Amino acid sequence: MENRFGETLESRQTSSLVNELETYGRKKEKEMIIKELVDSRHEEDELSVYGIWGMAGLGKTTLAQLVYNDERIRNHFELHIWVCVSDDFTIRRLVSAIIQSIEGGASNISELDPLQRLLQERLRGRKFLLVLDDVWNENHRLWDGLKEVLRCGSKGSMLMVTTRIEKVASMMATITPHNIACLSEDDSWSLFKQRALTTRKDDNLVAIGKVIAKKCGGVPLAINALGSLMQFKSHENEWLAIKESEVWHPLDESGILPALRLSYDNLLPQMRQCFAYCCIFPKDHVMVENELIQLWMANGFIPSEGQIDLYLIGQLIFKELVWRSFFQDVEINNKGDTTCRMHDLMHDLAQFVMRHESYILEHGKVPKFPKMLRHLIFDVKSSWVAPENESKLKLPIDDSLHSFIVHRGHNRDFKEGFFSFLSKQQYMRVLDMNSLRIDHKLPSLVCKLKYLRYLVMSCYKLKRLPEALICLLNLQTLKLTDSEKLLELPKGLKVMKNLSFLEIQEFDSLVSTPPGLRNLTCLRTLSIFIVSKDASHQIDQLKELNLGGKLSVQGLENVRNFEDAKSANLMKKRNLTSLKLSWTYGVNVSAKHFEEVLEGLQPHENLEKICIESYRGSTLPNWTSTLAFKYLKEISLEYCGIEHLPPFGKLPSLECLKLKGMGCIKYLGTEWHGDGESSFPVLTTLTIQKMPNLEEWTIADSAESFPCLRKLKIEGCPKLSGLPFLPTLRSLDISDSSVTLVGTITCITSLKSLVLSDFADLDVLPTGLLQNQKDLENLQIRKLPVRTLSNMLDNLSSLRTLHLDGCSKLEFLPEGLQCLNALENLEISSCDSLESVPATILESLSSLVTLSFQSCKKLNPLSGPLQRAPVLQYLLIDGLPELKHLPDCMQQLSALRQLDIWDCEGLCSLPSWIGSLQSLIKMTIWSCNNLESMPDGFKNLKSLRELSVAGCRHLGKRCKKPNGEDWPKISHIQNILINDKTMQGTPTYLD
Repeated sequence: MENRFGETLESRQTSSLVNELETYGRKKEKEMIIKELVDSRHEEDELSVYGIWGMAGLGKTTLAQLVYNDERIRNHFELHIWVCVSDDFTIRRLVSAIIQSIEGGASNISELDPLQRLLQERLRGRKFLLVLDDVWNENHRLWDGLKEVLRCGSKGSMLMVTTRIEKVASMMATITPHNIACLSEDDSWSLFKQRALTTRKDDNLVAIGKVIAKKCGGVPLAINALGSLMQFKSHENEWLAIKESEVWHPLDESGILPALRLSYDNLLPQMRQCFAYCCIFPKDHVMVENELIQLWMANGFIPSEGQIDLYLIGQLIFKELVWRSFFQDVEINNKGDTTCRMHDLMHDLAQFVMRHESYILEHGKVPKFPKMLRHLIFDVKSSWVAPENESKLKLPIDDSLHSFIVHRGHNRDFKEGFFSFLSKQQYMRVLDMNSLRIDHKLPSLVCKLKYLRYLVMSCYKLKRLPEALICLLNLQTLKLTDSEKLLELPKGLKVMKNLSFLEIQEFDSLVSTPPGLRNLTCLRTLSIFIVSKDASHQIDQLKELNLGGKLSVQGLENVRNFEDAKSANLMKKRNLTSLKLSWTYGVNVSAKHFEEVLEGLQPHENLEKICIESYRGSTLPNWTSTLAFKYLKEISLEYCGIEHLPPFGKLPSLECLKLKGMGCIKYLGTEWHGDGESSFPVLTTLTIQKMPNLEEWTIADSAESFPCLRKLKIEGCPKLSGLPFLPTLRSLDISDSSVTLVGTITCITSLKSLVLSDFADLDVLPTGLLQNQKDLENLQIRKLPVRTLSNMLDNLSSLRTLHLDGCSKLEFLPEGLQCLNALENLEISSCDSLESVPATILESLSSLVTLSFQSCKKLNPLSGPLQRAPVLQYLLIDGLPELKHLPDCMQQLSALRQLDIWDCEGLCSLPSWIGSLQSLIKMTIWSCNNLESMPDGFKNLKSLRELSVAGCRHLGKRCKKPNGEDWPKISHIQNILINDKTMQGTPTYLD
């Protein structure tokens, strides 16, 4: 092995992130599982559960991924969801994770009940496949709680579980679970050979390699790791040394696979440190490459190699650990960051190596700190109370810590005494307090940690950081989150010469950045720079900074001219991926000045995202559309004064384009297409907002235009009269625009989702508007003064979701509604002229599972009788002041599983026949102040598992345990929550 680390890695960095396409020995298992999942006998089941179980490292996750991504599975299920579970099996976390997987981003909802309702809205009536990967939970109650939330998809929905524990697979599965086997000797050798002998044919090495592969015991993870190690051992004696190693017969009882231990022992020393340190993260934690490198740098694990930047060496270490299978599941997240995970066995190895130096303090466990403790991690949950002073921690050495990190400790108020404990850790390198709430000011004690190199903190209510922060002269990384109220940073920040990463989230309140930032020559990341007229705040401060990642430059009206702008040297900053350029809105500067400054701010061609805001020049510079910007994926122009758009259509990688507040643009014509054979070749999302003078949008005849456009949003375009032909469009959202624009929808026949909103003059929808929308699945009509929707819905044979909101003049539901045989979700809200909904509609809507009535002033829902029971499973009645009693036809809702009654002030009593709803599992009654008592029929609701009552002044008192007058009527219910207090059981609202 070479001595120089840089040379060792540099030669193969191009192969470090190769995705392994071949999987050995799993084809038969894959085919068997796919056949089971798509078997027609499950089509009548509400939710089937299939389990895959077996020991760690065998490839359960890989096998599940092979199945999950197979085209037959993609075609069979409408919705595909993947969630990594691990040991954190709580209803709230899993519901949130499932929503995030569906929507591609985290929900801002924190309370469980609205989270559950949101999830059920997304799943209801859709055939889905949900994979829960790496389940450890053996608690029937938690599993039952989650299962009830998921029982809302269409029949044939599937849940696939992977677990190490046979008991878990048996408990959860409704289909006989599959026990995954070790690889055969032949498959083990094939996998090992692919890694270790890709370019060599040496009979001696083959013979030795077969023995080594056999010693791996058929565990793919071990074979991959050891194969990667052997690829760069070219001598026979090196192979023999591995084959005959004593590690194959370990004397300790660590349980670490020998092959993994051998792979670890053969890493370079600095790589061993970097890998082992990753045990500070919980199992299955998604690790971010940049964060790992910053932590490695802070701990001094990355060696200096001449003139090579430490961060670049860190990148090479990361890639090498990926190549050697120490990290896996490498991908780019929606923020543009490279992420990865560690396999559980690799995590166990890292923990074993670091067992004398690191400790994870978990909720409910009595701490047993090692004597040489260097890295302390709090893995706490929301109900945990932090210690207020150091005596409760009972650390063996007062100043031993190098790292202190808090995971999952949101909204915990750590007291001053606790910061006193931290201040005594004089050799602290890493302090991550992002999960802690720090009110009003940062304790000055933190500013005394003179060796600190890495500081992450939530600013929460902080408006300023103490000037004493600049005493942390060794600080390399400063990350500030929840910074909505932060006004300024320490003015003396320029003395912190070692600062490499200054990252600020939510910086909209920041009024200035510190002077003299040019002195921070190590700076690699700077989230925001605000230009002012003062010399120490001019844009030339950026000149010598080798910045990467995301940069926002504000106050560009204070840049004097082209040369001044060019002095920022953005063209040389090849590591910048995202750039925002902003002028102060309404500033009095000539158009020529704007144009000169933007011309001088040309970035490097590696840029992927750019946003230009409040630019008042009449044209954009040529560099904004040149083919040199071949990596540019997103462009956003907001409140700019240009009259014509440059030929964005030539950009080969442009996927997302947003135009907002472009008041001077009248036409979108051929000029923005370019002159190629195809324009906007990969654009999928286009947003056009607040363009009051836009009159016409045409596409080029001589070239294929928008061949991949899937999503279009148009808002605030009152003069735009039509849309071009867009044959691939799937989602269209039009609001507050020209009425004539609505009529052109008839020409677009490929839509799956249509939203029409805020048309004050549209009292009649154009004839035949939806006649050709046979593929439409989602229709939302909001804030339209239409009186009728007759003849609008007749041909919508695929419609699954219909939402009527704010149609204040709508008096009757259209007859065509009864023809919507595929409709699964119907929501009617803020339709103040609507007085009744005929119950017979439910008989016609044979697929309807969700029905919601909200904030309709006159509505008494579901009038008239029902002749046969519909399949309705969820009913929400919310904000109906005229509702005096529940309609009698509701007693025919024999399939109803959840009933929510909220904010109905006129409701005085519940009928005794409510006991006939024998399928009812969950019920909430909130803010019904005139509801006086529970009916006797509640005793008959034998299936009801959860009841929540809140904001009902009479009912709340009567339902209290044990002396409430209505308690005997509800005491049989398993989980009861009254005014946010648990009466019995553990409602999922709290979990």
